[in-house]
Amino acid sequence: MFLFDREKHFYTLDGRELPSVTGILKAEGFINTRFYDEWSRARGEYVHTMTHLYDQGELDEDTLDPQLVPYLEAWKKFLKESSFQVIDSEIPLYHPQLLYAGTPDKVGLLNDQLTILDNKSGTLESWVSLQLAGYEILKGSPHKRVAVRLKPDGTYNLKEFKDRQDRDIFLAALACYQWKKNNLRRT
Repeated sequence: MFLFDREKHFYTLDGRELPSVTGILKAEGFINTRFYDEWSRARGEYVHTMTHLYDQGELDEDTLDPQLVPYLEAWKKFLKESSFQVIDSEIPLYHPQLLYAGTPDKVGLLNDQLTILDNKSGTLESWVSLQLAGYEILKGSPHKRVAVRLKPDGTYNLKEFKDRQDRDIFLAALACYQWKKNNLRRT
């Protein structure tokens, strides 16, 4: 049985821990967290939750912290201007053979193409292409891969990642992660 503990961001399959897409990228040095502060991390979580609740029709906008409102306005603007149609939001997935897991922010249709979309409230880092490739592999079929940076002024930037080599690089990172897990002691 596949389980995801949202509070701890912890995936298991039949009681066995599965590494996450971002956990793999962090462990293999693709994500440098030393520049992230507590507010940036919390803001990212709030923005994910807020857009998810909005997409589900469950967001009470009157309860939002005023600092978050511009990020929601940016999301609404993106949805209107792009006609992106959300199919899934925050659905945990796992790969039964490769034994890793992840939770894409959104899966939907963008210009009538299946698309995996990641919301970011900070800088769009280069590793996002690998993160989205990891999610695409979890989905099991080709998808357009895009990130939307929601900005504190109510605007957004959209970036599409087209390099097919991203999948190979993610799989190489996963192989290195698994090898280290099985052969080295991590502290």
